[in-house]
Amino acid sequence: MNDRVVDKDMKQQTKDFDAVIVGGGVIGGVLALQLAEQGYRIAIIEALHHGLGKTDPERVIALSYGSRCYLEKLGLWKAISDVGLGHIRHIEVREANNHGLVQMHATDAFLGDTQSGSIDALGYVVEIADMVAPIYAALEGKVTWFRPAHVEAMQHDADGVSITLCCNGETLTVTSSLLVGADGTHSQVRRMAGIGTHGWDHNRFGLVASVRCEHGHADTAYECFRSSGPLALLPLADDRFSIVWALAPQEAVRMMELPDRMFLKRLQRAADESVLPRSGRFESLGKRACFPLEFRVAKAYARSRIVLVGNAAHTVHPVGGQGMNLGLRDVVDLLAVLDSPLAKKDMGNPLLLTAYAEKRRADVLAVGGFTESMLAVFGNDLEWMRFLRSKALGAMQTIDPLKGELLRHASGITQLRKCSLVQLNQVVRYESTENVEKTGGDV
Repeated sequence: MNDRVVDKDMKQQTKDFDAVIVGGGVIGGVLALQLAEQGYRIAIIEALHHGLGKTDPERVIALSYGSRCYLEKLGLWKAISDVGLGHIRHIEVREANNHGLVQMHATDAFLGDTQSGSIDALGYVVEIADMVAPIYAALEGKVTWFRPAHVEAMQHDADGVSITLCCNGETLTVTSSLLVGADGTHSQVRRMAGIGTHGWDHNRFGLVASVRCEHGHADTAYECFRSSGPLALLPLADDRFSIVWALAPQEAVRMMELPDRMFLKRLQRAADESVLPRSGRFESLGKRACFPLEFRVAKAYARSRIVLVGNAAHTVHPVGGQGMNLGLRDVVDLLAVLDSPLAKKDMGNPLLLTAYAEKRRADVLAVGGFTESMLAVFGNDLEWMRFLRSKALGAMQTIDPLKGELLRHASGITQLRKCSLVQLNQVVRYESTENVEKTGGDV
């Protein structure tokens, strides 16, 4: 990897870049890769020396079919899939102890659409470390790394950005035309740029763990809504489920402290008994961890010579598994405005940053509005609301055009159309072999 060691020569040789990305990971890494391949001089400032490694419990994400197509276009998908991933070929959305459910299948992705085609899965469950590794391998020799490093100060004006950072115990300054904040929900770049956020804490924690069940998962993902919050079960590569269980703080503490056997019993009740005939009983449990659930959207996706991508720009509730997919679409839209003659002259041109922000606003608001609405609707225990929810789920299940549109959003096919990543009449047919972001201002 092209890591740099601070010395006298290096301070002169690597001081100026076209763009500096703070934060690596999947979003920062993919952005850096494509910018480097467009001929830009790119630097990445990352806190960790070797990026994101394996964790226990596993840190997993749900990728849509649309995100898979994007990563395939970049030549990254094979290396990611070779490590192993879970296929989401079927999705069941239900409310515990209520009638009505929605069942979605990959084979019905174009239901109610004049477009014909087929896809192998609606989505995929991938461990983050298994995505980061091939991205970083592809970055070999193409970017300058500063790691482990952290930003101590930054200044930005009409001419560019100056970043003071500490890397391996040494302080140095790098300059660029553009600074990209890809440093997560609690983004230092966003804070130092003076960009606030809209949003709130959900007063809920997401409990994550992996569980093994008696009959396996059959490539099925479950979204079980409860008044206290949803429970998602995502299929892993090895026939286990990865769970994300939204719990009130006191309940989360209790569930973290329960013996495994008692935890599994509580999980079975929360998952809805109707799931059990197919999966069988939950038999074993991996390590458990909790993280706070919140909704945060930056008040501006860009400020003079600074742009935000990924969770630095927006953090949404994990219901529906849209976080990483939304971040990858940030990258697609930012790259689209930077792949222009104007950007070749000055990547940080305010016209470009304004264009990026305007492109992203509607998508982020749509996803954020959808996830928050789902939580509000299913968080109401009034009997008439339960009745309406049951009828709504039933309608989505039986009305083909409505169900088809839901399927295309869930799989990212609608986003493919909007991002022009592929033409829908050229969707690859898969025969599965496994089961089938104003100058000085805000925008």
